[in-house]
Amino acid sequence: MNRYAYALQSWIKPLVWAAAVLALAFDDFVFVEALLLFSALMLMPLWYGTKTWRHRLEYAAAVVMAGSFLLKPGVGSALCALPWLAMRVYALKEVSAKWRTLGVPSAGAACEQMAVVFPAIGAAWLVANRANWTPWGFDPLIVLLTAAHFHHAGFTLPLMAGLNAKAKPGCWTRFSCVAILLGVPLVAMGITCTHSGVWKFVEPFGVVVLVLGALGVALSQMRRGLERKHSAMPRLGFVISGVSLLAAMLLALGFGLRYVLPDFALTMPQMWKIHGTLNAFGFGLCGILAWRKVQPIKPC
Repeated sequence: MNRYAYALQSWIKPLVWAAAVLALAFDDFVFVEALLLFSALMLMPLWYGTKTWRHRLEYAAAVVMAGSFLLKPGVGSALCALPWLAMRVYALKEVSAKWRTLGVPSAGAACEQMAVVFPAIGAAWLVANRANWTPWGFDPLIVLLTAAHFHHAGFTLPLMAGLNAKAKPGCWTRFSCVAILLGVPLVAMGITCTHSGVWKFVEPFGVVVLVLGALGVALSQMRRGLERKHSAMPRLGFVISGVSLLAAMLLALGFGLRYVLPDFALTMPQMWKIHGTLNAFGFGLCGILAWRKVQPIKPC
């Protein structure tokens, strides 16, 4: 009975979530919103758990934040998103205090800790979206996509890069961590530069750096799936996670180089539906479920 209950909680519930999000794929805004909520309400609690007071508060803030999408963008909607921003900033403050006390950690540990920090940037952009603000003249959809980017690429990618670096220390996993730590903010900066019409090389450069780091994570996940010491389900999860990330990042590379090689780029709606789905469910969900099976939860 315990094993059945664990399977129900750890596998069936997330898959129901995934099906619900995919059912919204035909509405652009709602689909992106659902992807963002999937990270805050499912992926983060699935990894960190809800046993500590901070993580229980984070989950409550995420539920209130979800309510912001039931309101029209404005003051009331932004107020609903503020508790989530406050909890993410608090998490960022804890990581900063740890770095000041203990010094800068290894690349793997830093990557795992930045999985706590990057979503704070996404939460700030989310508040802007719910308040109907358009920073630097960005379209509201771009503001929402930026928030979603930092809740997925800013969470699952550094998290699993750090986990792989700690499990298999080496030059390749360390390089992946450094590339991801640089690539995630570089991509966001590059999009801003492209939008502003300056330094257009930053976006493709950032995408290449991020893709190289993600390639290392994808190969590490697939290699972990071939390790016979794990049971069948986590091995399958690792393989699906690695293959999904590889496919998603090849699409991201094509989109990032769209001004150089336009024939290889998907349209933006195709990107957030295909690339976003691969990242959220194939890479993120399957990867977290697999890692949860092979090591205990360690709240950060």
